[in-house]
Amino acid sequence: MAQNMVLSQPYVNAQFQSAALVGDGQYDQRIQSNLRTQMFNNNNVSSTIVAGWDSRFKSKDAENNSSFGYGFQIMSDQLAGGLLQTNYLTMNLAYRIFVDEGKNNSIALGLAGTYAQSTLNQSKLKLGDQLNSQMNNLSSAGFPVSELYFNKFPASLTANTGFVFTNHSENKFIQVGAGAFFNTIPNIVNNVKQEASGMRSSLFLNSEIVVSENKTFVLHASYSNRSSNASINQQVLLGGAISLPIAYKFDEIKRLYVGCYYRMKEAIIPTFSIMMDSYIFGLSYDIYNNDLSGASLKQNGFELSLSKSFGKKRNEFLRTIFD
Repeated sequence: MAQNMVLSQPYVNAQFQSAALVGDGQYDQRIQSNLRTQMFNNNNVSSTIVAGWDSRFKSKDAENNSSFGYGFQIMSDQLAGGLLQTNYLTMNLAYRIFVDEGKNNSIALGLAGTYAQSTLNQSKLKLGDQLNSQMNNLSSAGFPVSELYFNKFPASLTANTGFVFTNHSENKFIQVGAGAFFNTIPNIVNNVKQEASGMRSSLFLNSEIVVSENKTFVLHASYSNRSSNASINQQVLLGGAISLPIAYKFDEIKRLYVGCYYRMKEAIIPTFSIMMDSYIFGLSYDIYNNDLSGASLKQNGFELSLSKSFGKKRNEFLRTIFD
């Protein structure tokens, strides 16, 4: 019943959004990473690290209307100061077809496999009277109660798939995608009922359009749903940003992005990003809804993102924050 892995700037990390996005960057290669921290009353309760590299096979035929992308991604989710840590290694493959002569429109299908492993630091477990009290209450109410048995090496091997349509030109970028994630969190405890299992579906929209000279408008929206319990595992992120040119060198791309996103029923997320040619750096801060908890605990979080591109540029289309 734990939370899904969440990023406040998912649009900066292509592989986190969909396996179909590997190899779609303007440069030959790229590295993308996010570092996220959640805190209660200034105590770190959750840290998430996501990093990935992707590229594509080069074709000697300049008229080739297809490409093959590949990449890998590592994720680490640490809860309660290291009490529980889950690490993921994902291999992504994507086949992309351009459907017009100008290569402005493309469709892509991606497939991925994920190996996940969890570790539980039992020395930090403090069950004590809370567990005993709960078990006694359940037993008196007529519910069966069993002891806890921890798996020594909890791991899982799962897969996901995605589909993406992209329209990209000199003055606009529009991308729509859908995915199905069959990721299962490794079972730490042997239990008859496994709430974490089940498919997670997702939809997303990425868009950046030139509105005047070098100024652009960014829109991102995403929806995800874990089918095992749709009522509490739906997530919606919606927001946008305005980019302003940074006058340093006229032959280089430098923009400052200022925006705000809203994770429905959870948090408002102001964001600031800087694009400097092959680099994109972002900072966001989660302002959580106080109604999430009946206790007077102050929850907040921040996230850093960094993207670096390498190699030769594929075209001179609009360079976007989604690249």
